[in-house]
Amino acid sequence: MSEAKMHEYIINRYDGLSFLPEILEYYSQSHYLNFGYWYEDTSSQLEACDNLMEKLLALLPQKNGTILDVACGKGATTAYLLKYYTAEQVSAINISDVQLEVARETAPGCNFYKMNAIEMTFEDKTFDAIISVEAAFHFYTREMFFKDALRVLKPGGHIVLSDILMSMTGEQERESRTEKNYLPDLGAYQKLLENCGYANIQVIDVTEECWRRHFWHVVRYVHRQFLERKIDRQRLQECLFHTYRRVETMEYYLLAVAQKPL
Repeated sequence: MSEAKMHEYIINRYDGLSFLPEILEYYSQSHYLNFGYWYEDTSSQLEACDNLMEKLLALLPQKNGTILDVACGKGATTAYLLKYYTAEQVSAINISDVQLEVARETAPGCNFYKMNAIEMTFEDKTFDAIISVEAAFHFYTREMFFKDALRVLKPGGHIVLSDILMSMTGEQERESRTEKNYLPDLGAYQKLLENCGYANIQVIDVTEECWRRHFWHVVRYVHRQFLERKIDRQRLQECLFHTYRRVETMEYYLLAVAQKPL
């Protein structure tokens, strides 16, 4: 699939998915849309999403200066940054006008831009930190994003992100992905960051805490909806289709942090 068609598919899919009433209910009307990070006692998807933000931000040695949220969706991740930054310090980008409109309401006062992650129009050395939550696997390509992120980071600045690695079959067959992003394992992910010019790299396998525990929570949640007769059997099957489909091609869920050399 070409880059233009892939972007069109991603915009249409997430513009539709993120406004579905059942999705909003599952995420407690929070505008999150990610797997989250699940501790043994995590009780809700909203709590898991907050946990994921805390885990990512904990990887930053300092939380000061300016930060950029890449692929901010409807602004839930951007709004969470306000626990540590002022609105003036926070910028965010996305490729969907519809999602950006909501994001501006979700995180008022922050700076939002419609912008492609692989060709950002910011000046060199603009940001002290960059965060991207569960999105880099959609970029055409992840490598181009890493290189442009390095450009807009200040010397000594950090990038933190959560990301997903799929099998080659998954990269080839899914409409929202490209085989150009295929990486077989976490070692290859670290090597890509090194080749792009980053230093002090850490790549952490959180497949169990993020993807697998999210999977089981969705399965239990949807079956509970079915048992309580809030949905019928057909809707149960429709809701679980994409969750089950991921199992065949999902390889790793990871957290990563890397620094631009001084």
